[in-house]
Amino acid sequence: MDLFYVDLEQRDDVKRLASLGYRPVEIAVSLGLDQQKTDAFIRDADTPGTTVSTLIREGLLVTKAAPEVKLHEAAEAGNVDAIKELNIVNFRHAYARTLEEMDEDEYKGYE
Repeated sequence: MDLFYVDLEQRDDVKRLASLGYRPVEIAVSLGLDQQKTDAFIRDADTPGTTVSTLIREGLLVTKAAPEVKLHEAAEAGNVDAIKELNIVNFRHAYARTLEEMDEDEYKGYE
């Protein structure tokens, strides 16, 4: 349940500021929120499933994904260096997923 209502204009600002690496408290200040609304905004940012939390995650994903999308486009166009780099990126993602899916006793062998 959302404690803070985010209007349409604020949604874009929240995503943009999150994509630039601003912390929830800094985003709240940028939006000009009073202390009570700032507290609600921060609580929502820390609560999975709230609008604020979702917007922040979307903003962070844009930052992470945008360069990879461009790299993918270059690879599709036949850029050999982009194809090589995209293979490295894909390997890193697959490796990270593998580590996330491992049980603790399986992971100890990789330390």
